[in-house]
Amino acid sequence: MKLHLNAAGKLALTYIFTLAVLIFGWSVYGTHFFENKLKVQTQTDFYNALAGISDNYIKGYYNNMLVNADLQTEIKIISKYLNARILTARDDGTMLFDTDQTYLFNLNTYDTDILSETYCYDVTLPGYIDQPFMSVSYPITYNMKMRGYLVMIKYTEDIRRSADELNSSYWPFVAGMAALISAIFLMLYFQFVQPLKRLVRVAKEYSNRNYSYTCDINTGDEYTELYSALRCIGDDFHNLEKQQHKFISNVSHDFRSPLTSIKGYTEAMIDGTIPPEMCEKYLKIIMFETERLTKLTSNLLDLSRIDSKGTILDITPFDINATIKQTVACFEGVCTEKQITVKLFFEEPKTFVLADLSKIQQVLYNLIDNAIKFSYNDSTLVISSKIKGDKIFVSVKDSGIGIPKDSLNKIWDRFYKTDQSRGKDKKGTGLGLSIVKEIINAHGENITATSTLDVGTEFSFSLPRKL
Repeated sequence: MKLHLNAAGKLALTYIFTLAVLIFGWSVYGTHFFENKLKVQTQTDFYNALAGISDNYIKGYYNNMLVNADLQTEIKIISKYLNARILTARDDGTMLFDTDQTYLFNLNTYDTDILSETYCYDVTLPGYIDQPFMSVSYPITYNMKMRGYLVMIKYTEDIRRSADELNSSYWPFVAGMAALISAIFLMLYFQFVQPLKRLVRVAKEYSNRNYSYTCDINTGDEYTELYSALRCIGDDFHNLEKQQHKFISNVSHDFRSPLTSIKGYTEAMIDGTIPPEMCEKYLKIIMFETERLTKLTSNLLDLSRIDSKGTILDITPFDINATIKQTVACFEGVCTEKQITVKLFFEEPKTFVLADLSKIQQVLYNLIDNAIKFSYNDSTLVISSKIKGDKIFVSVKDSGIGIPKDSLNKIWDRFYKTDQSRGKDKKGTGLGLSIVKEIINAHGENITATSTLDVGTEFSFSLPRKL
């Protein structure tokens, strides 16, 4: 079974493992470490001591300047000082002196290398020295002749006991290290795990649509940035949810109103409430509402395609001026009815752009339709194209009711209609400008709107120029 731990559990497990390694490791390997260090140090000390004995006392003995008893006394003093056992032997292995006992023998009777090897470890001399010991051997020479050996012995148990004592003296240091590790892990918990737990709580609250939930994360690092990002995401989701509710409400309202009219007038004509001579009038109203539903459905389908797949563009070169003329021609009847004059200003007779022709036709149609709808009767509509470097700027300017300043940033929202537009925009769906912005943005270009109340509104967008 796979064990799943959270961040706090993983940190706690790491903490316990680290302390276990420190304490167990020091208990098991600390003594071994100090034992090896003591062996090396003992080798050096013993070798130097034996060299001193050889140089200062043995040569005096052979020069008859130091009697045997005095030599043994000096060796015993050094043995006691170094807490070691010292043996002297002739070159044939015959023992001459042992600081620990008087019984002597020939060392060569044992299968041992304590005379021929400078350093030996875990050696025993059964029947004479049964405890394992470490030995350091030093040759005695006089007048260029081999005279014998000095051997200094340290019991392995003594070295191990000293290593244990030295290891025990470091336990306060180990305890301090354990306390330091605990403090570090505690700091890691408060610095990393606690903020992470708060962030997880934020994410869970947002997943439950509690977008108002906040917490205190002021670490000044990536956690703060992540919390800020989560807050932005939460705000976006909150706004998206509100827009979704508003969208559904608006769609329901815009569908319900014409459907109610269609149903009501149809039922009235069927049951005879409306006389036959008045049917044509109400059939025209039904047709008007049907066209409104058709336009709303078409716009919703356009937006649905944009949202699901993005705007797929078929980029080709075409003359934007010719496209403007063709689109304006579609509004000749309504312009004549409202006595609106359309003026075209082109910087060049032909201006070629690189864009999706059908999509730009849709943009122009929506902008011109919007401009005519909100223009006063007997006014002027100005449409122009200008060249600025590698860009073409197209402008549609009307002389109409205008848009309030506080509504300019909202006109691109779906279903948004200003209060002033509601009286005039009977067939409007509030989706036209949303579609326009999506199409222009899909081209990687921008569209802007400037307006003055009761003077007019100008929409301007850019397109890449075909060089």
